[in-house]
Amino acid sequence: MNALSPRVGAVVAAVVAVAGLGGVVPVAQAAPTQPAAVASGLVWGSASSATIHPGVRVSMAGITCVAGFVFADGTHAFLGVPGGCTGAGQVDNSKCDAGQVPYGLKVAIGGAHYKGTLVYSSVTEMELRSEQRTNVCKNNSLSLVRLDRRDIKRTNPSVPALGGPTGVSNAQPAAPDQLEVYLGAPTMAQAVSSGSGGWAHTLMVDGPVSATSIGAVVLTSDGKALGMVTTTPDGGGGQIIATDLRLELRYLHKIGKFADVQLARGTKKFAPALPLVG
Repeated sequence: MNALSPRVGAVVAAVVAVAGLGGVVPVAQAAPTQPAAVASGLVWGSASSATIHPGVRVSMAGITCVAGFVFADGTHAFLGVPGGCTGAGQVDNSKCDAGQVPYGLKVAIGGAHYKGTLVYSSVTEMELRSEQRTNVCKNNSLSLVRLDRRDIKRTNPSVPALGGPTGVSNAQPAAPDQLEVYLGAPTMAQAVSSGSGGWAHTLMVDGPVSATSIGAVVLTSDGKALGMVTTTPDGGGGQIIATDLRLELRYLHKIGKFADVQLARGTKKFAPALPLVG
């Protein structure tokens, strides 16, 4: 399929609020392990049995990557993927001119019974709005795939084996901060630096990575969502780049139809699977 820059987008707005179970709801990391209901009645599957979650494979237009975090608006659920998954892969978008597949494209999702639909691309929206800031063009890399409503019951936002996310991180990690990357299994990473006005975080990963690791989620030591992996080395190891989810959501929220789409917090309590180095 030829890469396109469509001129339409459609989705959602409403605030995600995880409903409390049994009275007082513990905050942050002490999220309930039961399925969590969203305000308007959207209910997740259980973390132990859900087949759609961060880390499943997502394929469209011949490109395969990893699903990042789950988002919701109380009516719909979405998987986040980097712009490289909805375009031509890992390409330089510093001029905001990288091609993207069209909105409405059907997306194959691992663990789903039905295909999802591409409804948002930050790359497309930046081009439509004539974004000129090089650091934003290069690193604002969030696309949203809307799940078929019939698959929501098979979905849980918890990161496998780790739990969380407990929220969106405001941190700008630097060496030697310890992070967790989910690459099919929990993998330790160490922050190297943050740059591009806070849009990009360079990490050293203690394990192999490849082009198909694009989209892997990165969590801080307290389980907050830092971002998704958007750049991997050619050699399959070493330093990777994750773009800043907080800033990507800030950009998303400037677009009226998406103003209230929020990160879905994990229903499983965050527990680091790897020891942190002091």
